[in-house]
Amino acid sequence: MCGMLKQIRENARIPLYILIVAFIGLYAVSGHETNPPAGKIFGRKVLVSDFQKAYNGARTLLIMRYGELPRDTKIEPMIEDEAWNRLIMLYEAKKEHIKVSDKEIVEYVKGISAFNDKSGRFSKRQYEEILKYSFGLTPSEFEQQVKENLMMEKVVDKQGQDIKLTDDDVLREYKFLNEKVKADYILFKTADYLPRITVTEDETKAYFEKSKDAFKIPEKVNIEYIAKAFADDKEETKQKIRKEMKDISYEFAVSADLAAAAKKSSLEIKETGLFDRESNIPGIGYDLKFADAALALAAGQVSNPIETKSGVYIIKAKEKKLGRAAEFSEAKELVENTLKLDKADAIAKAKAQEALNAVKAGLEKKGDFDDIAKGLSLSVKKTDAFARNQYIGGLGVAPEFAEAAFSAKQGEVFAEAIRVHDGYTIVRQDSITPIDEKKYQEEKDKLKELMLAQKKYFASITWFTELKKKANLQNNLDKVRGRRR
Repeated sequence: MCGMLKQIRENARIPLYILIVAFIGLYAVSGHETNPPAGKIFGRKVLVSDFQKAYNGARTLLIMRYGELPRDTKIEPMIEDEAWNRLIMLYEAKKEHIKVSDKEIVEYVKGISAFNDKSGRFSKRQYEEILKYSFGLTPSEFEQQVKENLMMEKVVDKQGQDIKLTDDDVLREYKFLNEKVKADYILFKTADYLPRITVTEDETKAYFEKSKDAFKIPEKVNIEYIAKAFADDKEETKQKIRKEMKDISYEFAVSADLAAAAKKSSLEIKETGLFDRESNIPGIGYDLKFADAALALAAGQVSNPIETKSGVYIIKAKEKKLGRAAEFSEAKELVENTLKLDKADAIAKAKAQEALNAVKAGLEKKGDFDDIAKGLSLSVKKTDAFARNQYIGGLGVAPEFAEAAFSAKQGEVFAEAIRVHDGYTIVRQDSITPIDEKKYQEEKDKLKELMLAQKKYFASITWFTELKKKANLQNNLDKVRGRRR
């Protein structure tokens, strides 16, 4: 926390200042409230001043969590959503008479190490300076937010207080995670049947008309960028590059002039050309993090520094093309290949099921699985022992295959042909390795604690989803903005 808040003090002032000014411009109120209100929850009006307090509380939490707020067009709507969630949860906390004592607030504040001096003692001066310069808050405002945060924590915790787990629940989960199985399988690859597939133009057109949504032209973006590569894998080297690019990024708090920033920093501006989320990006490679950041930008917008394995980038969206429905002529080759693949897949499935029936008949006559397969001119492959959620050599991540292997009886085949990423399989269970009972006794308490936390978390999500429906939020912020312009 200390390091995070130090980073906030050093780096977040320009973005925070811009955000605060924008916020005041949108939501500042005079000495008295006038209609329209910010909105309604549970049929009650929410005054603009109350929404502003909730917005500030949500903003503080985001800064504490991430160190700073990104320059992103999506950040303000996100904070607004969090503010409404905060108001809804606080309404429920008050309804359930949730209390927070002054002692709890003091303990929480003193537990934040960023507020301690070098000797490790709470420093009132340091506390006030961090609140003032990093958060734009007075101690009383921050402590009120802390009180509300603790109220929300308590009302959420209350939803999970009756959740219990039995020993059978824990044992079942432990077996799921730790039991292992070995399996034999016969694979019918879809690709093996592709050469024999032909399709007509009419078939291809009909397939396209039926599946137009699958052949949409995706959203694309053309990016200009500057970058600094990591010279090596040392953390010290990476931190230096991060800081240099962070400093450059502040140039864009006032202007989105990438050329000026590049010239000042002696960096070359490069351009990717148009790419979509699944593209191998020219000059970058296949990188979902980079692609998602690029596609999130509006045309002309500059990003925060983006770190990849190779270095740190600052990017600007030069051009964007929205996703759209494809014309048949544009998608013809892809449609044809997809149709062929579908037909080959259907043949692979039918061949697997046909062979499975023959294998079952042979096993019923007490035949040997390997011999039966050999008689059908089929090749049997064997897996190493694997758990249900584990990568399987030769097959990859194959949950349906794993479930079939565990479900079949030892020495028997599963009742149906099972889909894997490149075709269909006949699955035979070879053997199961049971859990280590001694290890289970040593680990069950820790697992139970983890399972309980997960169960409470999902219960809280369900509870809040229902609570938000009951709140029947009516958001009037657009009207408020329109009136204040």
